[in-house]
Amino acid sequence: MKISAAIVLLAFSLDSASAKAMPLYQPHRISYEELVMNKGYGTESFMEALSSVGLITVNGIPGYAHQRNDALLRLHGCSLESKAAFSHKFEDGTIRRTMATHTIPGPGGAQSISHDSDACASFDAASKTLRSTVADVTAAFGKSLGDSISLEKPLLETEDGMYAFGGFADAVENGEHLEHFHSYQRPVDSVQDEKTIEFHTDQGLFIAFTPGLMVDSQDNIIETQSSSGFHIELQDGTHAFVDFQDDDLVFMLGDGVNQIINPKIQDEGKKLRATPHALSIPNHKEDEARAWYGKCIDYTTWLPFFNLGVATSVLSAQPLRTHIYCLAFIIDVRPYGFASH
Repeated sequence: MKISAAIVLLAFSLDSASAKAMPLYQPHRISYEELVMNKGYGTESFMEALSSVGLITVNGIPGYAHQRNDALLRLHGCSLESKAAFSHKFEDGTIRRTMATHTIPGPGGAQSISHDSDACASFDAASKTLRSTVADVTAAFGKSLGDSISLEKPLLETEDGMYAFGGFADAVENGEHLEHFHSYQRPVDSVQDEKTIEFHTDQGLFIAFTPGLMVDSQDNIIETQSSSGFHIELQDGTHAFVDFQDDDLVFMLGDGVNQIINPKIQDEGKKLRATPHALSIPNHKEDEARAWYGKCIDYTTWLPFFNLGVATSVLSAQPLRTHIYCLAFIIDVRPYGFASH
């Protein structure tokens, strides 16, 4: 089945500004069992989704749906009190509060967030559980994708030849994982004709993220489509909302596959696609917010060590439609201040 056939209906959705007819894209889904048993890798639909769209979802993850709701319900309240939260105001008036952290390779690599607030105790516990689950699924995704493509070896190597990443799964396992918890609020009097974040591609190899969840100040879930406001650009230029389900964990490829992976693919005709995407925060009540968590698999931290040949394009000469997402993460989790995106 061609991926274009997965756009099954037209949904009259609010694109933040006005009612517009926009296709509703049904993503390729693979169950967690299929992923960890490697039943999904190499299949035509798995690779076509990542080649022509650049996005798939994994569902049926044990405990994940509850963990996602538990952490995201507590996110907004914590972001209002935590010393670790940074705020950014977008041109459309949306306020985003961010708490950033990261995971480094090896045991105990998941770094904590220092909140200095009793209001964050329940969020802290819930977020650690969610992060652990997402880390396990991320490793399984990296292995499945690595098994699906034949890459020139080594994938990455230091200039002196003393150290190398053999394949995609090695890069995922040994890379720095940069993590954000976001809470978005869009005032009623905000600019109605602008997207919150314009179309762009992320700079990492890929990002794993939860669909956004609308919550209120009383820790209630607001019944609304989880994907509200998130849309992608398909290969033919069509802009479409993605029909996420509550138990989906989303994997979306970034521009790192163009820089690192695609030049090394040996399978004729195979090429991974970084997904252009945008965000328009929907209108909501004053005490409501859109909560979200994402984990970016970065490669820019390897630049000083590996002969990648992409430092100039990554650090200075980015195309207009490429967004330096992981670089923003790096600044966020180190004591250099906050870079918004």
